[in-house]
Amino acid sequence: MKRNPNLYPLSHQHHNGLMAVLFLEKGLTKNADLKIMKDFILYCWEAELDDHFITEEKQLNPSLLQLPQAEELYLRMMSEHQQIRNIIDAIKEGKESNTMIESFHTLLEKHIRFEERELFPFIQEHASEAALISLGEQISHLKNGNCSNYLVKFWE
Repeated sequence: MKRNPNLYPLSHQHHNGLMAVLFLEKGLTKNADLKIMKDFILYCWEAELDDHFITEEKQLNPSLLQLPQAEELYLRMMSEHQQIRNIIDAIKEGKESNTMIESFHTLLEKHIRFEERELFPFIQEHASEAALISLGEQISHLKNGNCSNYLVKFWE
């Protein structure tokens, strides 16, 4: 399904998130330094993911979009956001491990795929054109960072 242009800023950030997932997979395969991968995750979180989650939680609210039938999808999104935040909190507390990093990248990939394959298609199919335009205006500020700019290329 072709993505509605009003959702592009979120989808572009999802692409960046999938790049981070790929880099972490490569890092784990290469037994990259755990501290470097931890710092990379926190870099991605601070540079883009945290703001991305907050924006989605505010702007994709079924009440705001006038889509009460999207409530279940929205609640799943919120639950997955919280699971990812819990991993971020554990990493910030110094509890990083290969298992924690693997959990992070697995959950992030699953979450992005859910939003791109289920949530966004539902929104663009059922939301009014006015709601989609308003959404596009509200998320147009999102920056499209690039995790490949991280200084230490642990994935190479």
